Amino acid sequence: MTVVTQYRRGSRRHEAMGPIEVHRVGTGRGDWVGFSWAAGPYLARLQAKEPFDVIHFADVHFAWRFRGPYVASLMQSFRQRLTSDGGRPYGSGTPGRLWKSLYYRGARAVAERPSLGRARHLIAVSQATADEFIKSYHISGDQVTCIPIGIDLNHLRPTDPGPLRQQLGLTDERVLLFVGFCSARKGLEYLARAMHEVPDDVRLVVVGKWDAAYHERVVQALGSRRHQLIEAGYVADEQLPAYYSLADIFVLPSLLEGFGIPISEALACGTPVVTTSAGASAETAGPGAVVVPPRDALALAAAIRQLLDAPEERRRLGAAGQAWAHERYSVTAMVSAHEEIYRRFASA
Repeated sequence: MTVVTQYRRGSRRHEAMGPIEVHRVGTGRGDWVGFSWAAGPYLARLQAKEPFDVIHFADVHFAWRFRGPYVASLMQSFRQRLTSDGGRPYGSGTPGRLWKSLYYRGARAVAERPSLGRARHLIAVSQATADEFIKSYHISGDQVTCIPIGIDLNHLRPTDPGPLRQQLGLTDERVLLFVGFCSARKGLEYLARAMHEVPDDVRLVVVGKWDAAYHERVVQALGSRRHQLIEAGYVADEQLPAYYSLADIFVLPSLLEGFGIPISEALACGTPVVTTSAGASAETAGPGAVVVPPRDALALAAAIRQLLDAPEERRRLGAAGQAWAHERYSVTAMVSAHEEIYRRFASA
């Protein structure tokens, strides 16, 4: 197996890791655009030396500089990003929205549509994502397979949150939890507004790094409820089960999710979820969640209050969600489904 990934300072450009050959390409100061610009031609040169059986791009947008046959994964469309915040792009302010509107429109034309057109097969991480690309990009349903993202179910399980509760200075407070990169797409400002409608003994623990401009916006929305926010920052994967187990409710008020890994992780730990109907969030949560409309702070607050006042319902949702996660989100099932796709196209 050969992996082409991004070069980071201090890493090797090329190394063997058991049966895997890792090639790292420099991307300058760019993000996925810079990586795609460098990786496409680099991959073509490797292909010319020794043809691959199957080439799989982890996101279809990475494929725009590659001209050979490939399989690609689908996460979110640029059409969704253009319209996710009430018909406009999500962002931390007007200038940011204007820039994102131009950026997403350009990326849709230059990278997304050509890459979709050249793909031999597409792998969607959720049915909601598959439906988006089939409907909005006129792709045949036969060209798309839905394979949910797998998580480490042996690691993500209920654990004793006592030491963490003590570490965070919590006594009898009830806990809401958010995990993820804290940007406008995640809708945290609506959760901040909802905090004004929940009891004062409730604490919101936020795990993850912040978009600096968005942090200010969320703090302003909290206003007098600022004391209810506990910012944990980056947390290592090994510690996540304790955070999920600490929470009475996991809340993801997102404006757009192609899958929503933190939802599946919370479910695996037996934690009930409150999320929105945006993108794939409700699909990923299955029977383990209460679902509300996106961008609706009052509905979010009502769902949170309802669950906080109903411990039996929280336990029921937690048990149903944990069973759902074990049924759908095993790494073994995800790998087997991908291997089936690879075998099909390697033999074609």
